[in-house]
Amino acid sequence: MLLTDIKQEIIVKRIENIVSILMDEDSLLKEDLDYREIVKHLVNLTQENLTFEDFDSMPDSELKEHCSFVMATEVLSKIGHEFTPEQMAVFDDAIKRK
Repeated sequence: MLLTDIKQEIIVKRIENIVSILMDEDSLLKEDLDYREIVKHLVNLTQENLTFEDFDSMPDSELKEHCSFVMATEVLSKIGHEFTPEQMAVFDDAIKRK
């Protein structure tokens, strides 16, 4: 979906504000995620999945919830990148038991 520059700027600014709030509230997000990259990722997801009108009418609380979920998922996706095979086996076993 092609957006006008003004609409694009509105999306970016709103997501930047939400990401800043979330990173201020949770130091783990701030430590493990690159601000610019996660904003870019969230903007791309927004443009792929929502019309501008849906995005614009979404309450900040709902947008914050969606952004928080994506950011937490990104942090969790990094788990295991540095695990040894033995550590990964223990992690997999723990996940399967849940």
